Amino acid sequence: MPSSTSPSKTRIPRTAVCLLATAFGAWVLGALYTLYLDPEIAFLNYAARVKHQWAQKLDRQYAHKFAVFGGSSCGVAIDGEWMLEQYGLPTVNLGLAAGMGAGVLTRYAQQEVRLGDTLIVALEPHLLTDTTKPTAIGIQFCFATGRADLLKQAGSSSRLSDLLALRPGAFHIFTLIGKILAGRPLYRYHTSDIRPSGRWKALLVQWPLDGPPARGPRLTLDARALLASLRSWSDQNHVRIAYALPWGFVPQEKFARFRKDNLDFLLQISEFLPVLKDPTLGAISSRDLYADTNLHLTPEGARLRTDELARELREWDVWAPGELKQLANASEN
Repeated sequence: MPSSTSPSKTRIPRTAVCLLATAFGAWVLGALYTLYLDPEIAFLNYAARVKHQWAQKLDRQYAHKFAVFGGSSCGVAIDGEWMLEQYGLPTVNLGLAAGMGAGVLTRYAQQEVRLGDTLIVALEPHLLTDTTKPTAIGIQFCFATGRADLLKQAGSSSRLSDLLALRPGAFHIFTLIGKILAGRPLYRYHTSDIRPSGRWKALLVQWPLDGPPARGPRLTLDARALLASLRSWSDQNHVRIAYALPWGFVPQEKFARFRKDNLDFLLQISEFLPVLKDPTLGAISSRDLYADTNLHLTPEGARLRTDELARELREWDVWAPGELKQLANASEN
């Protein structure tokens, strides 16, 4: 008796199989490119190795160290070798790319901190007034460095979404092709620019800069949860912690408003972390101290920023309760 089920109805369509295989193959190729050939991820991976080696060296030679982390505004600004040579402060610059997201940057930095160390949070304000969840670059960095376990701690939604983020985006592909055709460098930074303590040089160009650096007005719920978690972790692990506001370029006509906005931002931060007492309040109007963005200091600017941070750390100069509020009230008048 013939079967009532047609063989053609039970067989998986060949076209569907081919499409699935093609899609999977394309994802594999994209992931391999991202993890091993993408110029930006390769730079960040190399930078992370350099920073880790310096942190290990400091751990071997000193009882405690200072670790400063944030996005590229930190990466180009804090000179750990100068901090050590001139001020006796063993310091590692853990700054990477702001595009990785505040969650990944924070969890990455925590793994380099030991009992009794000092951790300086130098996250750019815009990272804390937006979602702190991992971005595609942050996810790719974690897989490339073998630390995919950090993603869950950083607020990743699922492992499937993490894996899908390993493929390069269309914008990246077209930009890369354009650079190749134009004979331009594939990435704006070079591994040879990374100093042993983790700092690298910003692009020394004098493009027109407006300001101030953009950000939202309030800490997001994500950011508040991240800062509360970070403070709890520091207390439990006997890590001294404080926030250091990055220096941002702002034209003179916007200077007073920018300082006022920074005061408001620091008041929000002070609910969770001590804030280092930087007299500039993160507002710099000298264009000569900036390179390609209004958060990227030139080597001269980086030296000034490093000197000021060293002073704050040696004196442990933080805003006393009420001081920031008094300044904010005074700026209203």
